[in-house]
Amino acid sequence: MRALLFALALAAIAAPGAATSFGPLAKTGVTDGPRKGFYLQLRNAYRTAQTFELHGYEADGVTPAARLAILPATTRLGGGRQRRVLVIVDGLAPGETRRVRVCAARAPQPEESLYARICSTLVARRLPRRARGG
Repeated sequence: MRALLFALALAAIAAPGAATSFGPLAKTGVTDGPRKGFYLQLRNAYRTAQTFELHGYEADGVTPAARLAILPATTRLGGGRQRRVLVIVDGLAPGETRRVRVCAARAPQPEESLYARICSTLVARRLPRRARGG
């Protein structure tokens, strides 16, 4: 029964999800300061213009992420068009490694009952403070 429900859910979201690409699906970066920026590519594979919403989550993929900026968080793309999105992980402490998920989805449509999203996992690491020689 579980397998059947999973197959039905997958079939229901396959078409909308396949019409959006977002990536790379994983990216890692190192910084020596409190911020790390990442560029992600969002593509509208639909034939018509669509509005997309981007949201940031903690590593669990559910909890909204703090100390994260997505620019732009909402964008409208023409059919077949793509654009870069800037994601900034902020407030990194020396030696901290932070994992977040950034998800993109077409803006909800009144006639759709499922919400398909594509997520990218980002890992930002700040170098530890160096000891000062003297």
